[in-house]
Amino acid sequence: MNLSAIRPLEIAAFLDQQGWGDAATQVFDGDFSPRRYMRLTKPDGSTAILMDADADQKTPQFITIAELLRKSGITTPHIYAAEGDKGLVLMQDFGTRPIGGLLDTGAEAKVFYLRAADILAKLHKNFNRADATGVDMPLYSTELFVAQVSLFLDGYFPFAKQRDATEQEREDFTAAWRSVLRPIETMPKSLLLRDFMPDNLMDLPKDEIGVLDFQDAGIGCVAYDLASLCEEVRRDGGFALLPEVIAHYREKSGTEISQNDLMRAAVILSAQRHTRIVGIISQMALRQGRRDKLAYLPRITKHLNTILQQPYLFPVREFMNQCEGLV
Repeated sequence: MNLSAIRPLEIAAFLDQQGWGDAATQVFDGDFSPRRYMRLTKPDGSTAILMDADADQKTPQFITIAELLRKSGITTPHIYAAEGDKGLVLMQDFGTRPIGGLLDTGAEAKVFYLRAADILAKLHKNFNRADATGVDMPLYSTELFVAQVSLFLDGYFPFAKQRDATEQEREDFTAAWRSVLRPIETMPKSLLLRDFMPDNLMDLPKDEIGVLDFQDAGIGCVAYDLASLCEEVRRDGGFALLPEVIAHYREKSGTEISQNDLMRAAVILSAQRHTRIVGIISQMALRQGRRDKLAYLPRITKHLNTILQQPYLFPVREFMNQCEGLV
């Protein structure tokens, strides 16, 4: 029996064991995620979410980090049952109000962005790195950021230039990114969630926000999730709020980092994040046939062109200019 035939049997057995075998199912669109989600609804109306992930999708980390976040006062789904080694998690249903969806239907963005900044302020004040001892989480260093952003060369460069990058171009690209990332290595570090953005935040009762999608968390610069929150991948307007978001974060967190230093670090990391995502989208289009995702590219490349004008991003801008036609 092949693996695709076995998986439904594993899921059915898991749900039966947990008392959810009679639930109706509603499958979600995974967006950029390779993980699969479905809402389960029992005949009595109670609901839960099933996460179905492949072996390489860090399900044990998701379970562990959910607990670390709760210890820091952050609202994450309660996990009812899990088989982490099989990529199965049965967890609390946060409902149908993702903040990204609310923004797309006209909700006032600033209110939600500042509420999300409150979460980061609380996390960075309360997170105790000693609680993460023994947890398998990466250190988001310059070298890791450079490795991630190299997806741009692997995915987008061949898409835009109709050829692979040369070895010299690879060397120039990585050297440029090292030079802009190294100055922020001394910034304070905390738990970095990596995909902290409106589509992974849920609007809950009593002005609470639930946080999803944190299995890639690690230790890294406190500015990263501020940049991630104010991304320009799925919709316009987030980056314009970054100065206010940072000012609000500084007030709520009590950090001694200056507005200018946080802005500089966040803009550099925004450039890194969006450059990496351009590569991911191109790979999805070319290798998985997800050409619908190419609709995001004009917005992202416009954002990159804008922020690469900052003097401290000059080495990356110079590389892009030398490789005419990239962004």
